[in-house]
Amino acid sequence: MKKVKNIFLILTSVILLAFVIYAFLGPFSRISLVRLKVDEKLKANKIYMTKDQEILSYLNNYKGQWLWSVDLKELVKKLNSIYLEAEIHVVRKFPSQLNVALKKKSTALLLLKEGELFYSVSYEGEIGSPKNIEESFDFPILRGNSFWNDLQLRQRVLSVLSVLPKEGQTFSIQNISEISYNKSNDSLFFHLIFHPFILELKDQPSPKKIKNIDFVLNYLHREKNQGGLIDARLDKKIIVKNPD
Repeated sequence: MKKVKNIFLILTSVILLAFVIYAFLGPFSRISLVRLKVDEKLKANKIYMTKDQEILSYLNNYKGQWLWSVDLKELVKKLNSIYLEAEIHVVRKFPSQLNVALKKKSTALLLLKEGELFYSVSYEGEIGSPKNIEESFDFPILRGNSFWNDLQLRQRVLSVLSVLPKEGQTFSIQNISEISYNKSNDSLFFHLIFHPFILELKDQPSPKKIKNIDFVLNYLHREKNQGGLIDARLDKKIIVKNPD
């Protein structure tokens, strides 16, 4: 009787294991539907409307892939590179569905007003309400009254940030502490966190320029350079000016 019971338990375990394997690796676990839910406020955004089809096209590439093999962090990273202004949530739904939700972010930057209060700046460049000191300040900070008085200047900064990686590279949004305006050159100074350098840019850099800047920063870090100004205003040249 005990032997029969043991055989029954073994067969039950094998059947259960086969079912689990089939459930996770069988044809039903291949993604057949990618459901995209977009916040109404985000849908009404003119910039989002220009990115909508690109986002849908990218998500449709996941159809037919194994549900459990999808790298959710990589998916979110790619969507952020397409449209930075969205807060993104991705969830697997068994057996074959991927749910993606996009919600409008409210704050892109902080603006320091006359060295006293921090104000939120939206992804459209609009100045919002002051931030309490208890709130998280995990955003690049605009410093100087030039930004307070000039919407186009704030939008110019946002244009630069829109093409930068959020994190993972030396020259990324995560590695920018402050941004100031150089009136004499009509340029922007990006103060970096992990390296004692100030990067000078005129306008939105190309992907190649971003790659070159990152290469220069990493090289200077390896050489234990003590910091200085990196002039990246020119298209084909990056000039490093060490402090005197």
